[in-house]
Amino acid sequence: MEILHCLLDTPGLRISYDAANHWLYNQWIGVYDEAAVRERVQDVFACLATQPCPRILSDHSQLTGNWLSASVWIGEHYFERLVKYGITHFAWVYSAAYPDRLAMEKTLSFTTHPVVAIFDDVASAYEWLRQCPLGGPVDARPRRRPAAP
Repeated sequence: MEILHCLLDTPGLRISYDAANHWLYNQWIGVYDEAAVRERVQDVFACLATQPCPRILSDHSQLTGNWLSASVWIGEHYFERLVKYGITHFAWVYSAAYPDRLAMEKTLSFTTHPVVAIFDDVASAYEWLRQCPLGGPVDARPRRRPAAP
């Protein structure tokens, strides 16, 4: 049985460390806009500072709102800073809301690192991330991963 160690639990974001898999599991919950995204990612960096790891599973399945205006900033600054914290692989789970999907797809056009893959469900993201190496050079471009059939 896998144990998640909760590092942060707020009404809009829960961040846990999955010790068995060596990654952060970020659950984004509720309504987000650009300002809210920029504020909450600071919590991600704080957790990485206390619990370094090479991978993140970022779950947007419970997220709503429209943060499309933050796409460029996330692609150019957030992901760049994640790399500085040692993140090599980032599994991103869509929410059912169209604006979230559009924002994620747009974000990918503004980043080259870390390796980012987008999924329709947590299980597929989990399996992909488990197969990613724990460290080493980041040499692949971000991409959209199709959901499991």
